Amino acid sequence: MEDIHKFRIFNKLKTIYRFNSVEDRKESSAEHSWSCLILADLFLSKFDFNVDKLKVYELLMYHDVVEIESGDTPLHPEIKRLDKKDKEKKAIELLHKSLPIPLNDKFVNLFTEFEEQKTVESKFAKAIDALDAEIHELDYKQDWKGWTEEFLVNKKLKFFEEFPEMKKVFFEILDYLKTNDYFNH
Repeated sequence: MEDIHKFRIFNKLKTIYRFNSVEDRKESSAEHSWSCLILADLFLSKFDFNVDKLKVYELLMYHDVVEIESGDTPLHPEIKRLDKKDKEKKAIELLHKSLPIPLNDKFVNLFTEFEEQKTVESKFAKAIDALDAEIHELDYKQDWKGWTEEFLVNKKLKFFEEFPEMKKVFFEILDYLKTNDYFNH
């Protein structure tokens, strides 16, 4: 039962809310992780990115677990993210001690790989993470207040450089946002 109780810590990700809307509430980090997995599966099913699919799925499954302790630090034009790395470092230490073995080490290794962006799988997972919020928010025009095309390009374009198919989708979304007046909402 000890491992089961430790495993239950993962369920807390369902209670961490992001900036993104879902009907009349905010999206949880667990919902975002699920959405990233489905989005990755879409791209991996359509294109040959020459990546280890299981590694991509694991990276996305664990990429926001740190938020159980650190909370979400949203990317938003009006929000500063100055202490994000410090909060995450403390959260990693706490979670490593709390999660069941061997998932505690697996979490730390996958989170570190995702953050360091040294492998093609981590770069692909980061691109999916960056694209998911924009796709999700197409259903919530009211959340685009304060956003600009320049801000998105400045913060996110770098994640798509190695993946031309995803870069094309990113620009198609930007065109859709401009055409449908999201930035002026």
